[in-house]
Amino acid sequence: MTTPVAGLPISFSNDDAKANVCAKAQSSINALASLVKSIIKNSHTNDHLTSTLKQFAACDPQLVLAQDHINKIEHTCQHLMFQSDILRLDTQELGQIQQTLTSMKLEDH
Repeated sequence: MTTPVAGLPISFSNDDAKANVCAKAQSSINALASLVKSIIKNSHTNDHLTSTLKQFAACDPQLVLAQDHINKIEHTCQHLMFQSDILRLDTQELGQIQQTLTSMKLEDH
C-alpha cells in the first residue's frame, strides 16, 4: 500500500464529491423527467388507441347488418336473373310457336 507523498495536493476533496453527487442527482432527475414525459405521452397514445378500438367495436353490429343487406340484395339479384332467363325462354318458345303457325298457313274459317 502506498502512502501519499508529502507536499502534493490531494486530488479529491469534499467539494469535488459534492459536485459529483449533485451532477449525478441532476442527471437522475433529468432521466426521471424524461421517463415521466414518455409515460404521459404513451398514456395519451393508449387513450387514443383505446377510443379508436371502442369506436371500431361499436361499428361491428353495423358491419354485420350491412353484410345481411348485401346478402339479401344478392339473393334478390339471383331471383331476378332466374326470372329473366325464364322470360327469355318463354319468348323464344312464343317465337317458335308463331313460326310454326305461319309455316302451317292456317286459313281463317
